Order: sequence, then structure tokens, then C-alpha cells
Amino acid sequence: MIAHRPALTIRAHLALVYGVTFAVAVTVMSVGVYLLMSGLLATPATAPIAPGTTSPPGGPGSGHDLVLVAAVALALGAVVALVLGWIVAGRMLAPIRRITAIARETASRTLHTRVALSGPADEIKELADTFDSMLDRLERTFEAQRRFAANASHELLTPVTVSRALLEVAAANPAKCDVGVLTEQLLVVNHQSERLVDALLELARAEHGVTNATPTDLALVAERALAEIRTEAEERELTIEVTSAPVQVDGDAPLLDRLVVNLLRNAVRHNETGGHVLLRTTHDDSGPTLVVTNTGPQVPADRVDELFEPFVRATPRTRGSHGLGMAIIRAVTLAHHGTVTAEANPGGGLTITILFPEHEMPTKHRP
Repeated sequence: MIAHRPALTIRAHLALVYGVTFAVAVTVMSVGVYLLMSGLLATPATAPIAPGTTSPPGGPGSGHDLVLVAAVALALGAVVALVLGWIVAGRMLAPIRRITAIARETASRTLHTRVALSGPADEIKELADTFDSMLDRLERTFEAQRRFAANASHELLTPVTVSRALLEVAAANPAKCDVGVLTEQLLVVNHQSERLVDALLELARAEHGVTNATPTDLALVAERALAEIRTEAEERELTIEVTSAPVQVDGDAPLLDRLVVNLLRNAVRHNETGGHVLLRTTHDDSGPTLVVTNTGPQVPADRVDELFEPFVRATPRTRGSHGLGMAIIRAVTLAHHGTVTAEANPGGGLTITILFPEHEMPTKHRP
């Protein structure tokens, strides 16, 4: 087995670079000075020779001394350069060590610590700011995941708790238990659980991305969704108006079906008796656009963006609502590289606008 020598640190590399660079520069300078002095010493002397001497002043002995002095100066300068390079490199790399320490602390304990590097806007500060931004996004993502897990657990536990309570009451008073009523109640609770699980699966699939993008007509998608929602809308005496033209988008047809179904379902369930819903598909200068507007309760403008979070409801729990419809809408839109915006209507209700990209969307393949 080959033994690997320990690698030099960046600080050691920088110190060596500084030292070698200094040594090379001083060597070149010394050689230049030596050659210059050698040329001057080679010039015939015009001054008289002092009695008792065999060569003029500045003869061969002076050149040897010059070389010796230059060599000593070079050695001392190289040592000084290495020491100064080590100190300067350490000061320059101090922010990198801080970023490393924060990363190690983040990996082992918490996401709350930030580098918060001050100083000039150089490359190292840009790296630190980018690292802080990444930590901000990670913290928001983890917090959202924790909230989602807690809310999903609560929503899934509720029907189980209700079913258990119904069964315990029936077991405690079997003589007074009406099997037909109990069965009907349990079926309702079971249906609610199925709807919640289906919604969670829809959300998970949407967040996974588009696996098979094909040209899809939004007008045809709207027709299929309308057929699925029409009965529920009639029960609430709602009027649904559709203004659609053929609009082609590149996407996953089943996901687009769930997108429009959830749009219409939210518009119907969060409405008022006798209200109306408007669905419109267009292709204007902005690109393929889908708009759904409904009447209903007044929605505070500052709470509109929160509605896209899972299990968030603008009004108290609505019959059949699981609080995932808007989250599914956003997930499907993002999976198709589109944008979704919601705006509170002055008279109540929401207007949701989805803009799809004009260009062909790349397909995400499963590994």
C-alpha cells in the first residue's frame, strides 16, 4: 500500500509562493547588479597604483566580496519573505477558516449561525455572503419541512382518532349501537382519510417534477376538470363561466389535470351560495395563461401568499377541504417552470393567474 505524504495547506503553499517569488526576484536583481559591477571592474583603471599594491582598488577581491554579500542577503531575504508570507497568508485565509468553522457547526448542531463577514467586497466576502444565503434557504426549507411533517401528522391522526372514538362508544354500549349509522359515520371518516392521502400523493408527485412532457391543450384540460367539478358546483348553486381558446403547453397531462381540478375545486368550495366562478385560458404576449376567479369570503391581502403553504386555510375548515389544494397548484406550476400569483378580489374571493413558459420545457427523466 502506497503511503501518501500529508498535503501542504493553502497557507503553506502561499508562504512558499511568496518566498520563492522573492528569492527569484532578488536573484535576478543580484545577478544583474553583479554583471554590472563586473563590467565596471573590468574597465582599465586610470588612477595611479599605490605603493605596495598589485592591483587597483576594486580589483578581483571586491567582486568576490560582492557575491558573498549578495548570497547572504538573498538567504536572509528568503527567510524574511517566508515568515512574512506565512503571516500574510494566515490573515488572508482567516475568513476561510471562519467559514469552515461555521460549516462544521452547521453540519453538527444548528442552522442559525451565520458567517456575517465584514470588510471590503472582495471574492472572500462574496463567498461568505453566498454561504450565508445558502444557510438562509436551508433553514427556511427545513423549517417548512418540519411544519409540513407536524401538520401532516395532525391531519392524518384526526380521522384515526375520530374512528377510534366512534368504535369505543359503540363497544361501550353495544345494545344502543346502530350499526347502519356507525357504518355510515366510519365511511365518511374513511373517505376523508382517502382524500387526504390522495392529496399528499398528488403533492409529492408534483414536487418530483415532470417526467414526460408532451404538447397539451389547456382548453381540453379545463373541459375535463369542469366535468369533474360540475356536480359539486350545482349543489352549491354556483355558476361557472368558461372562456377558453386552444392553448398549447408542454407538460404532463395528468399533472395539468390535477392542477385545473384543484383550481376549480378551491374556487367552488371557498365560495358563497349562488356565487360564480370564471375560468379563462388565453395565449397573449406573456405566453400561455390560465386564470380562475371566484366570489367568496374576503381574503386579507397580506395573507394571500400564505395560502400556497401546505395545510394553510384562509377561512375556518371547509367541508371536504384538506388545506393542500393551493400547495398542489404551486407545486404543479413550478414543475412546469411556470409562475403562479394570487390576488384578493375587492368584493371577496381570489383571482389566481398561472403563466406557463413559451419555450419547450426540458423533460426531467427518472434515474
